[in-house]
Amino acid sequence: MQTVQSNRDRVYAFIRDEILPDSTQHGSFLTEEQVAERVGGTSRTPVREAFLLLASEGLLQLVPRHGAYVPPVTKQEISEALEYRSFIEAKAAEVVIERGTIPVEAMERALKHQSDSSDAGQEREFVEWDNEFHLALVRAVGNTLMTKSYTDLRARHIRIGIRALMNTPERQAAVIAEHQAIIDGLKSQNPELAKAALLGHIRTTASGLAEI
Repeated sequence: MQTVQSNRDRVYAFIRDEILPDSTQHGSFLTEEQVAERVGGTSRTPVREAFLLLASEGLLQLVPRHGAYVPPVTKQEISEALEYRSFIEAKAAEVVIERGTIPVEAMERALKHQSDSSDAGQEREFVEWDNEFHLALVRAVGNTLMTKSYTDLRARHIRIGIRALMNTPERQAAVIAEHQAIIDGLKSQNPELAKAALLGHIRTTASGLAEI
């Protein structure tokens, strides 16, 4: 029983981390056989279980006799995800400043890696470090429920981030500058300045996705 569970988790992680962020897969169907073959060392049953779990999270749509549909990024998904981020990250900025737990080192490290991944062809790495940058802020609050809820949306954040870079290929430099402004705002220990930089960054991301 443990092996089945482990395989399900392995398939789940593979679909979440490798297939869902891949824009070439959006609008296509996945079959149990195809995914089992790509993952290797598993049967169709763990794939079916992973499909059901991802469908319950709204990341896949199960269609009888066709398989699991990978939906494209939608305006509603973008709007809801960015609205959620605005609430959570603005509150996180307030709390870490109040408690003196500003994660400057972790955020600067993520920003350095992101800057090193800003060349063409490194969009996936760039967006993954983008997610780590923002997660470091949320994690520093020290609220496990908040961190888990934010982490659970990682696949959505990466899907949206990659789509944003596709829409505006020159956005990397602006993102790095906006992230530095967020760090500077946090360092100033002025919650309003930090939140302004943070929310301005999210609004700019949203505006670049307005044409979807």
